Amino acid sequence: MTSADLPAPLNTPSAVTTWPPVPGERSPLALILVTADRHVCAANETATRWFNPPRLMLPLARFLGIPEHDPRGEALQAFLDELKADPRPGELRLNLFRANGEVFSALLMATPLRDAEDSHLGFDAVLLDLSRWRDREALVPRTEVEVLQRRLQAAERSLGLLRREMEGFSQILGHDLRAPLRHVLAYLRLLRERTEGLGDAAIDEYAAGIQQASSRLGEMVEAMHDYVHLCRAQLDVQDVPLGPVVASVLGHLPSLRERGAARAPIDWRIAPDLPTVRGDPMLLAQLWRHLLDNAAKFTRGVAQPVVHVGWMRGNDGSLVFHVEDNGVGFDRQRAEKLFLLFQRQHHSTAFEGLGVGLAMSHRIVARHGGCLSCDATPDGGCRVRVTLPTDAVDGPGFDLG
Repeated sequence: MTSADLPAPLNTPSAVTTWPPVPGERSPLALILVTADRHVCAANETATRWFNPPRLMLPLARFLGIPEHDPRGEALQAFLDELKADPRPGELRLNLFRANGEVFSALLMATPLRDAEDSHLGFDAVLLDLSRWRDREALVPRTEVEVLQRRLQAAERSLGLLRREMEGFSQILGHDLRAPLRHVLAYLRLLRERTEGLGDAAIDEYAAGIQQASSRLGEMVEAMHDYVHLCRAQLDVQDVPLGPVVASVLGHLPSLRERGAARAPIDWRIAPDLPTVRGDPMLLAQLWRHLLDNAAKFTRGVAQPVVHVGWMRGNDGSLVFHVEDNGVGFDRQRAEKLFLLFQRQHHSTAFEGLGVGLAMSHRIVARHGGCLSCDATPDGGCRVRVTLPTDAVDGPGFDLG
């Protein structure tokens, strides 16, 4: 919307008219409508009383009494440019002069306007006189600390709501989804009893397919329940020596049991000086079980499988661990799905599992205030990098969006 697009009399210089009319007492807010070329096309009575402009269709800075080449005008232009590029409401504080020469502190709150085709039309602006507004301290934080406090309070309220929703979701997983699955399996048993001895190979094949799919669905429901529990569980933070944890995990890896004696044994190259970290011992053991089990699983077809486990201290004092293998690796183009629940990089006929290991690992690390990443190594393997702070921080149990 430009000056030429406006209906008469707003598209021509004229005496100031007020818009919209404010019934009753005078509004404490100055309402201003600004075109795409930054001209004021409409204003309410409060705005015209404050600044007493000679007419409409003035540039916004001039309407507000800001002279040319004034730093306030440059700040105003930069503010509007930013709103146009990122069309969300914004705020700007300015010291302005009334028509009678009085200086006052103002808060300009502007919202970009767009049409149905997402074309920029202008701005809807509201100007608040902070020096005279009785409840200004309740409306506008006076310091950056107050701004952060208000944002923190809002985040805590949102987090509480999300936690309640997660609790409800956990109950659904624990009962509502399991019940119909049990009914499916019960009716399947009855069907097999009724058809036993008929010698119909097709019925037997269909029943086996239902059994397999139902069992997998049950495993997925259990995995989702475990994931939700992980998101909600309170951390039991203590000193955890990782050397004994890794040694214990290596003795109970499912992939090693399924590997069989016919396959080449894994050359485990584990740093002998793994440090003690602060965290939840149960969750950290689960983390290493997922990481090492993945390494064992995906090196199954390698002639000489090797898995490196090492660590170093980061520049900020954090502990950086890596688990590197020479297995089948992963597709870099699908790397963004590595940490999503049930997202597999390989077909289920090639490698068993549901695709939950890295998702669970990622969430465990996040709960400890750390981060986890994966890289494909040049020789086709995979390197998992885990960074943990020196003091565990109970991070978010789930993403806040």
